[in-house]
Amino acid sequence: MESIYHTLQAHGYKAFLAGGCVRDALLGIQANDLDVATDATPEQIEALFKKTVNVGKSFGVMRVLVEGADIEVATFRNDGAYLDGRRPESVVFSTPMDDAQRRDFTVNALMYDLSTDQVLDYVGGQADLKAGILRTVGDAEGRFLEDHLRLLRAARFAAQLNFVIEDKTTQAMTRMAALVRKVSGERIRDEMNKLLKTQAAQRGLEVMVQTGLMRELFAFRVRDNSWWSCSLVQESWQSLALFVRKADSVEMEQALDLLRLSSRERRCIEDSWGVWQDALALLNLNMGKKLQKMTRDGVVFALRVLLLESQHVAQIQELFAQWDLWQRQLPRPFLNGEDVKGLLTGKAIGDCLERAFELQLERSLQSRDEALQWLKTYLKKEV
Repeated sequence: MESIYHTLQAHGYKAFLAGGCVRDALLGIQANDLDVATDATPEQIEALFKKTVNVGKSFGVMRVLVEGADIEVATFRNDGAYLDGRRPESVVFSTPMDDAQRRDFTVNALMYDLSTDQVLDYVGGQADLKAGILRTVGDAEGRFLEDHLRLLRAARFAAQLNFVIEDKTTQAMTRMAALVRKVSGERIRDEMNKLLKTQAAQRGLEVMVQTGLMRELFAFRVRDNSWWSCSLVQESWQSLALFVRKADSVEMEQALDLLRLSSRERRCIEDSWGVWQDALALLNLNMGKKLQKMTRDGVVFALRVLLLESQHVAQIQELFAQWDLWQRQLPRPFLNGEDVKGLLTGKAIGDCLERAFELQLERSLQSRDEALQWLKTYLKKEV
């Protein structure tokens, strides 16, 4: 990052660290992303650096790739009118003070000058950081009208920073909660994923209920908004699965429709939800059928959660023990369609092969020869 800063400075441009990285540094938190704000235009940035990526040139946003780092470099700007509730129609390149005034929350509008070791604060962000307060820059309604996602981002930052939202900001969120329904499902999904992985996720969820955001997006959570930061969660779909756990089937499907998930993520969440609704429907199957279910990530996650909650412990532990004996993957079936070709038809073929595979998984059939011998007996009973 310093090479980008020094290059800009050497060519007569201002360059400051800006936004979340400054906020996090002042809070003693390691920043994941470093953003640079500058008075250099996108064209000047392109001319100065060998590798750049145009991620929003018309809005003054570039990415600079240097020394293995990928840094967002944005030109100070004023935003034009927001007509779609998401992005400005145009921008005008301007000054650091103007740039700070267009940002969402005061704690996200801070800049840092490496050359003077000074924090540039045009909006009172440092005072809000010290007080643990989340406040919009300027008029709250204006900020939320510009970008409706900021309504949900407020709840997310309340959770991420464990801050209290300032009263006027909260009041504006409550009055304008319905606007969140105009935000794309992808953007809602990304914000919810960020919110749910924070240490203070419960605070963010409570903000969503208090302001009406939850009723607009996930009304079923108003019935029960409790949250458990589960130690088993490693992927975002797992947090979302826990989030919709107490929804009914219609509510769950509506939530997944809204969040625009990948096919895999949706399948995993639906599988987890199904296990949590009726674990015994799975656990009372024969072992061969249960082992086949263990190839589904959502089923495995749901069962591990139940174990953590001390539910159905003996049955689940036995299932995992058997799955481990198979080294957590299904073997190749001893029998295949060629073995029953001309002997069975239609559904009977699938039933026969399925039963043979279940017996194989249960180790009642130990080899292909044993399976072929079993088939002879099976056919006698069927014919």
